[in-house]
Amino acid sequence: MTMESIASRASVSKVSLYRRWGSKQAVMANVLQGLSDQQPPEDCGSLEADVLALLKASIGSPVARSAAKVLLRTMGEISAVPELLALYRTHLLAPRLEQLRVLVARARLRGEVRSDVELDVAGAVIAGPLFLYYLTLFAEVDVNLPNDTAEQLTQAILSGIGRWRPHSA
Repeated sequence: MTMESIASRASVSKVSLYRRWGSKQAVMANVLQGLSDQQPPEDCGSLEADVLALLKASIGSPVARSAAKVLLRTMGEISAVPELLALYRTHLLAPRLEQLRVLVARARLRGEVRSDVELDVAGAVIAGPLFLYYLTLFAEVDVNLPNDTAEQLTQAILSGIGRWRPHSA
């Protein structure tokens, strides 16, 4: 990640970038803050509906795909700069982990999550397929994902953490 590459992708001059941001770390800080989402996840009424909505929004969203690509491309830069890592934790990682905890805790109250599965383990089971999905996009790996990827992932996730029975097809 260089100011030259940022300027090129944004179709602006480096001078324009430096007028607004003094460094590439300042650009990244602004990007991380812009990607922050502190809102609790919408309650769709069931664990299945909540997970499916999350996966569909993430897999089907060009904005989510772009954000994931930016993060994956810059993760080395973020991890090497303590200030950026702190911003990443504050604005992205911690809120997303909390959103997963809320989603799973709601489902647990409805009796939809196995009691032997810790909240963060259930969250990892939900987030893991998304991370792999974005990693394949970033690496431009040829994977054969069906049109109903979100539905299939939801079924696989719920089979692992939920007191869920697959729908008979």
